[in-house]
Amino acid sequence: MTLKSLVLAVVAGAALMAQGAGAATVDRTAPLVTADDGLGGFNAHFGDTFAQSTTGSTFTDIFTFDVGTPFDAAASLTSSYLNTPQAKDLLITGFSLYRYDPVTKAMLGTAIAGIDGTGTGTDAPDSWSLSGYGLTSGSYAIQVDGQVRGVGGGAFGADLTISPVPEPQTWGMLLAGLGVCSTLAWRRRQFVRADDRRIRRPS
Repeated sequence: MTLKSLVLAVVAGAALMAQGAGAATVDRTAPLVTADDGLGGFNAHFGDTFAQSTTGSTFTDIFTFDVGTPFDAAASLTSSYLNTPQAKDLLITGFSLYRYDPVTKAMLGTAIAGIDGTGTGTDAPDSWSLSGYGLTSGSYAIQVDGQVRGVGGGAFGADLTISPVPEPQTWGMLLAGLGVCSTLAWRRRQFVRADDRRIRRPS
């Protein structure tokens, strides 16, 4: 074996080892920092950044939160990255909302999967959104999946909005209250009409 062949073999082996080392999965879990919206709900902004050292890796980021009442949820995500060379360095592959067990750290049930609204073109920034309505109170998690494909890495940013919805018994009380108000208004109109007839009656 010539010296040139030996050097090429060493370089190829090192490249394969580096590629294998970078092919790991990066898993992170963090609670969301929420901001009260003053209306019984909250907002949260979250995201992650991936450096050159994670090139070739897939990742799963989990952001957890708790809601004490039935609620509606809406979330969106966008990415930013470098193209090295002419390749999308960061690719988002999934955006989902799950029920979450904080004790076992397990996702529960079926996910509300996000809609991939990424624009056209091979290097378009990722754009995802999801929404859920009439969700029950409890612990939840947003999961973001993706791949770090280039040495430039990248980042994603997302936001979540939670709005409370009345429970069924609250709706019942509201409808009962509206019924009482309607009855009182009807009786008042009848009283006014009777009074008007009394005033108009000739003496």
